[in-house]
Amino acid sequence: MLSPSHTIDQSPAISHPPKRPAPALGPYYHFIKTDLNKMLWLGSALVFRHVSFERPKIEFNCIPKLDYNWEVLYDNLFDMRIYRINISIELRQGEDDDEIKWKINWNDHISEGLFRIARYNQKWRGGFFSCNGFDATVPEDAKSKLKFGNVWDHLNSIHAETPLHLLIWGGDQTYIDFIFEDIPFLKHWADMEWNTKWTCDFQDDLREQVEEYHFNTYVENWERPEVKNALASIPSIMMWDDHDIFDGAGSYPPLLHDSPMMTGLFKTAQKMRLLFQHHTTVEKAHDHDLFGYQGYNFLTHCGPNLAIIGADGRTERDVETVQDARSWDMIFEKLENNIMNVSHLIIIFPVPFSFIRFKLTETILEHLKNLPNRCRNVPIVKNTNSVFGLPELYDDLLDEWTHGAHINERNRVLQRFQEIAQKKKVRITFFSGDVHCCGISRFKTHTNNDIAPIHDNKLMYQIISSAIVNLPPPSIAIHMAHFGKTKWYPIENTVEELIDFFQRSPDTGRRLMHKKLRPNRNWCYFEQCQEIDPSIYTTIKSGFFHRHFGSKKQDSPMIELDPTSKSNDHKSTEPPVQQHTHGPACTDMREIEQAQLETHTLKIRLWLESGGKHNEGRQFANYDLLIPNLI
Repeated sequence: MLSPSHTIDQSPAISHPPKRPAPALGPYYHFIKTDLNKMLWLGSALVFRHVSFERPKIEFNCIPKLDYNWEVLYDNLFDMRIYRINISIELRQGEDDDEIKWKINWNDHISEGLFRIARYNQKWRGGFFSCNGFDATVPEDAKSKLKFGNVWDHLNSIHAETPLHLLIWGGDQTYIDFIFEDIPFLKHWADMEWNTKWTCDFQDDLREQVEEYHFNTYVENWERPEVKNALASIPSIMMWDDHDIFDGAGSYPPLLHDSPMMTGLFKTAQKMRLLFQHHTTVEKAHDHDLFGYQGYNFLTHCGPNLAIIGADGRTERDVETVQDARSWDMIFEKLENNIMNVSHLIIIFPVPFSFIRFKLTETILEHLKNLPNRCRNVPIVKNTNSVFGLPELYDDLLDEWTHGAHINERNRVLQRFQEIAQKKKVRITFFSGDVHCCGISRFKTHTNNDIAPIHDNKLMYQIISSAIVNLPPPSIAIHMAHFGKTKWYPIENTVEELIDFFQRSPDTGRRLMHKKLRPNRNWCYFEQCQEIDPSIYTTIKSGFFHRHFGSKKQDSPMIELDPTSKSNDHKSTEPPVQQHTHGPACTDMREIEQAQLETHTLKIRLWLESGGKHNEGRQFANYDLLIPNLI
């Protein structure tokens, strides 16, 4: 039985190479959209069954009308028949959830569970995270100490108390890094002489090995108990990043990027990404609501007030481009034609759209990259290089939107988002991960005159919630980041800034000196709520005291901090360390004008894992940001 209240066993370590799958897998639920014209919730389930078995039988039990049909995606892929179940559910009026129970008869056993959908007038609740694994550079002792499942267990415990309607996976769903150690030919290829390496062919037998490796890696990740529970009880949407392909995919020089081996590795990763993350195939992707010039983006509506864009920043990426101009035109055409009376638009960029700059480091690495080939095998150089023979940090920095190679593209896109926000009166917020730390950045109008946030079309928050599993950066790196520039003026009348968001330590509750970024594993909870105008008060909660400050600064964000968690991070009869609620944001209602009520606020709650363990078990602290709609 899988349900939100299911107790999750501790996840085992991922095998290298990954193991072959069991004969029955799934269901893994995927959200597509709400069709408000037909009043339908649309989604799909992915189910795998060994070819020696007949198709399983599925039953749904719910009050709203539900229709479904089976679609075969692959008749035989590594001895598995792969089904997509297309699901449409009546979207009922009201401000509550509808419970959708499911049961699968596999012919030799039965599995069952449930998920919940929001009714038409219900405000959506969701989760967001990225970096669901450890990369190849993380030592085994660090993996053992951190464990795969700690933050996942916390997410599942929150879901058990207040069920999520949606789970957004923001990139690096799997870490394919070990493929260059586990497949003998790839290990041999990585050690080849420089010029030979990039002329080597991607043979058919290697393609099958690589494909099976991706397949088994996804299955082993998806079948981790805590992950499987979420996939079976929270419909998901996903946007991939480089580790779903290989580290730094798309950010290597043309010689590498266009080589037969890298092209072959990429196409294989794309096939498996479309299958596991979007429940589709290369041939069917556009029929299944993905779009792009060569990439696969999506636009989805979550009821009448919330929309989400997933932007594919890898398929068309090269050293000069993140996405092709034709894909950007398609994205903005979709927004122009489909965003009507929507309060909030979330943009999923796996790599932060706003982040700190590393200009000096970029310059140094660019010089190292251009070293003659004969210098690459010098031990002191070779030991600092990646498997592709370039400085280890080179691709990481070139991945960034704020890298010198991409900042102009970013600024052009930013200006177009500002225009859409103004024209459609929609508040835009960016969700990103990738960088293994968390923080909040913000764009807003740069002017000498005060503009209330609720009237500022340039006000856009960048939510950075990263590494639900992977190792955070060292604290010293986060401290050093605070000494660099954290405020910029990217385009006309716009100021961009990393804000002082973390007032107190998630580990001790003490006041922090460096408030912009935190090196803690984390995930993000979000919900729609009706609230007073968040520009009225800045609220800070810490421990047992709760203080309100009248804010004279119109740009002050509404922030709440309250270290709290379940005492054992699971649903149980024991009380929480401190009670947390997920209704309207917890602020005192003051006597204010009626015109300031009933704003459509997007509440963001960053849950940070404590850096240490306590007597009650692993603790988490939450930091809240309230984002007003645009009027």
